[in-house]
Amino acid sequence: MLTQERQSLIEDYVNQHELCRVSELCDLTDTSESTIRRDLIQMEKSGILKRVHGGAQSVKHFSRDVSQNVRFSMNHDVKIAIAKYAVQNFVHQGDNIFIDAGTTTYEMVPFLADIPHVKIITNGVETALCSLNHGIKTFLIGGEVKDDTHAVIGQTALAQIKAMNFSASFVGANGIEKNGNLTTPDPEEAAVKAAEIKQARHAYVLADHTKIGERNFAVFGNTQDVVVVTDKINSSQKAALPADINLEEAK
Repeated sequence: MLTQERQSLIEDYVNQHELCRVSELCDLTDTSESTIRRDLIQMEKSGILKRVHGGAQSVKHFSRDVSQNVRFSMNHDVKIAIAKYAVQNFVHQGDNIFIDAGTTTYEMVPFLADIPHVKIITNGVETALCSLNHGIKTFLIGGEVKDDTHAVIGQTALAQIKAMNFSASFVGANGIEKNGNLTTPDPEEAAVKAAEIKQARHAYVLADHTKIGERNFAVFGNTQDVVVVTDKINSSQKAALPADINLEEAK
């Protein structure tokens, strides 16, 4: 099979399945792992797909969010550890804080219930409900609700956020690039995140190690303007971050 023909088969298969293993591509093309890996390197350089550990991912769905029910179950213990660390170190009695619609920031709510007179402002539907269930004074931003992430977005949401000031904002991210760019798939959600950061005295991005080195469609900020709170990361992951990043690792 010619290289061009093989790579065309790989491209179609990856786009159809969104995520696949090297072994699947070997079976598909009847070639060795080393050949497939060389193909994937070449195809990634050409922007055809994205290599991931043990396989490849479609870039056709580069701008699509993962559904909320899936996001809540991913790296759950790590998210709880990051959220607990953020509350214990960066939230104070009487603060009015913005909690983003991310699933890691959502995990802050049970820990916030132990801090007196905290007020939560959020654009996350689940976050607002959880906060109310914990007896915390809660303000839910109005606007359009996204079907997949249940985040409130749009001009109405932006106008409300820009009319407020926050003691601190806690923001989720889908990717943190080497140049410090903070990214998320949806431009409208990115605009809301940028406003959350701008209106806060202190801004924190909560992101587990899987977000390091990832790149999404919409940029909403840079690590120069925030403190990044993550879990314990290794040396290669640190090398994928800006040298001057303000980084906190949850113990």
